[in-house]
Amino acid sequence: MIYPYIAKREKVMVCGVPPSKLDKYLSILEVLVLRPRKLDDIAYRVKMECRAAKHYLDFLVSNGLIEERRLRGKRVVYAINERGISVFKTLKALKYLEKLKKTLPIIDEAREVASVLTKHSQKWKEQ
Repeated sequence: MIYPYIAKREKVMVCGVPPSKLDKYLSILEVLVLRPRKLDDIAYRVKMECRAAKHYLDFLVSNGLIEERRLRGKRVVYAINERGISVFKTLKALKYLEKLKKTLPIIDEAREVASVLTKHSQKWKEQ
């Protein structure tokens, strides 16, 4: 009985760090950018339980980033609004800049290595 739990736990650890709350909100907004969707569709697309997705959606609704729309009786869809689109674009830009910040030192190091190699290759050609 313990082995499946350990295997499951190791699998999660191998896959990397679980997404942060911010990442979860961002992924929900990303799903809603294309078109309004039902709760179960959103939960499926962001790989989350419906109950958890509902919690995140309620937070986004209460902060004015998305809205609940009732269609034909009880059917509810969630749609992103202008404020939500602005927040989504800002968060995506920040994530991109964060990735660039991590990448730039590597690029600078590669440039230094390339210049050193170029100097050495010129010396080798002269010899």
